[in-house]
Amino acid sequence: MVSKEISSHVVSLGCSNKNPKGGIAQVLYCYEHYVFDEFNFVTISRKSNKWNNLALFTRGLFKFLFILLFKKNIKIVHIHTSQRKSFVRSNIFMCLAKMFSKKTVLHIHGGGFKDYYYEKPDFVSKCLKKCDRIIVLSEEWKHFFNSVGFECEIVENIITKPEECDVGVDDNRIHILFLGLITKLKGIYDLVEVISEHKDEFIGNIILHVGGNGEIDVIKKMITGFGLEEIVRFEGWVTGKKKIQLMNLCDIYILPSYVEGLPLSILEAMSYNMVIISTRVGGIPSLVTEDKNGFLFEPGDKKAIYSSIKSLIDDKDLLLSMGKGNSELVVDYYPENVALKLSAIYNSLL
Repeated sequence: MVSKEISSHVVSLGCSNKNPKGGIAQVLYCYEHYVFDEFNFVTISRKSNKWNNLALFTRGLFKFLFILLFKKNIKIVHIHTSQRKSFVRSNIFMCLAKMFSKKTVLHIHGGGFKDYYYEKPDFVSKCLKKCDRIIVLSEEWKHFFNSVGFECEIVENIITKPEECDVGVDDNRIHILFLGLITKLKGIYDLVEVISEHKDEFIGNIILHVGGNGEIDVIKKMITGFGLEEIVRFEGWVTGKKKIQLMNLCDIYILPSYVEGLPLSILEAMSYNMVIISTRVGGIPSLVTEDKNGFLFEPGDKKAIYSSIKSLIDDKDLLLSMGKGNSELVVDYYPENVALKLSAIYNSLL
């Protein structure tokens, strides 16, 4: 863990990590429970309506000002952010931190940050120049920030170690898992359309488990409208024991997303030795090697989604060989390794 000797000098800011829904919230939950000996934290946003978020932002602002004024032991402000509104909020806290001569760490999680940078390069650059350290999630993101003139350090996303359980299912079908926000950008509608187009071929061979929140009514209507009740199961928001069961049950993890940073869901699936089917976006290519531990394709390529699934249906030995050993590729993402990297960054600033 990040020892109390170090962590007592750090305050972290970000979205609510209570009952986490979303990647940054899950990271912050793991930081609090598995990484930091002492976790000083200020909540500055939550997935909610704008008025609740405004109230939360205001409370967070006053709490942060109190810390800056009276908690003299705090030397480092570690801000977890993404793009657009999140980044604008983060910049306000960054400016306050610098007014009080605190060291600042900006931890960028958003998969759409590259597009945001090109939309507002002057504003984003001005904000980034205030940082003492910039943290990104993968080599791909480090390369991007280097290309626009900023040094940064990689701290991989964090996952907990897998838990085994008896799933009690032996139906001789391949179980495929999707976890994430139910929205077009995650590619889930492309996936369901592919299954619908090949329904007769897939029925009896696969079951797709869809877990997540967001446009729930849309996905439910697609399942019933396409007559996919025997192939696609909507699981709702998946957490706790149900999530562990699905992780142990499923053979393939699929994420046909259009934008990503470094998806926690892929890391978690790899820890359970699932084969990965996903897109060449964000940090995903650093995790998935084509035809070795999974399949990669361009966002929106429905033919590639179909051929990837079909390859694994037709060759069960390939399915087993590709998944085997994936858990060994994600050891750097376990809490003890993340804690070492954060401790080194904080020590360099103290």
